[in-house]
Amino acid sequence: MAEVNPKRADDLFKRGLSFGQSRVICNAHWQSDVDAGRIMGAATVAKLHSNPEFLADVQAARKELESANRPSVDCTVEEQALSEQMQ
Repeated sequence: MAEVNPKRADDLFKRGLSFGQSRVICNAHWQSDVDAGRIMGAATVAKLHSNPEFLADVQAARKELESANRPSVDCTVEEQALSEQMQ
């Protein structure tokens, strides 16, 4: 996900780390399990970077996200409503 949307990479990584630590805090896993998962995840992603199908999928996902984030209607009222922040 971070490769598809690099602008959100920090948020995504922080959430992943928090989730992993929550597994330790809730006694679902040992710290060593979570640490090993991080290592395996990093190794898997490194290996995937040499896979043309994976790289094509990442590129396709980037295009899909860009398309989804484009305004779909030329409507000032809709644009104003979408710009309002929810609290």
